[in-house]
Amino acid sequence: MVAYGWFAYLGLMTVPASLLLGFRHDASAPAGNYLVNALLYLAYVTIHYVMMTPTFKKAVTGRPEGSPAERRAYITVAVVTWVVLYALHRPLPGPAYTPSWWVVYAGTCAFLLSFLAFLEGATFESLRGLLGIPGGEQTHTAAAVTPLLTTGSYASVRHPMYRGAVCMGLSSLLIHPNAAQLVWAAAIGLTFVGFIPIEERQLLRARGDEYRAYMSVTRYRMFRGVW
Repeated sequence: MVAYGWFAYLGLMTVPASLLLGFRHDASAPAGNYLVNALLYLAYVTIHYVMMTPTFKKAVTGRPEGSPAERRAYITVAVVTWVVLYALHRPLPGPAYTPSWWVVYAGTCAFLLSFLAFLEGATFESLRGLLGIPGGEQTHTAAAVTPLLTTGSYASVRHPMYRGAVCMGLSSLLIHPNAAQLVWAAAIGLTFVGFIPIEERQLLRARGDEYRAYMSVTRYRMFRGVW
């Protein structure tokens, strides 16, 4: 299980690392690569979505909130499928801009700040629960068996981790200002946005008035004053 812990911690970095390193861009690449990449990403998101549903978790574990073993399986599949996607994705054509060093520098600083926002308040103890590492208390489930996060960054918006992920994508465009990076950053950001209503329906079914009260106090999902 020590090996899984290292795998899970490193796996948590795979999507941010992909955004930071950038996606393949080639002005002469065939336009058909957009379709290939779209199909790759659709397959990844579909697997990810199915495994996060209470229906799937209940079918596998008998409990809609899942279990630490189910969480480990979910993390493993999510990491492996993302690495495969990143390895297989094809270069995309389109415009590109060569940024000056200070733009790349500023973009990297903004990216690192966004990554801190993504993991705001996280400790290795809390990450053990999130990743299903043995010894950690299970966290981040829809069911009432885990505490509802309402303090810290969760008192500002209901989905601060997703806000951090979107900001990482936006920051990465300063480092890699090209069509391929724009497409992938938009796809990843929109996926996080699209998961919000799905997750909130699950939370409302599982927690009822507790989550409704939280929604009434913390009105914004990702960005205060916007949405």
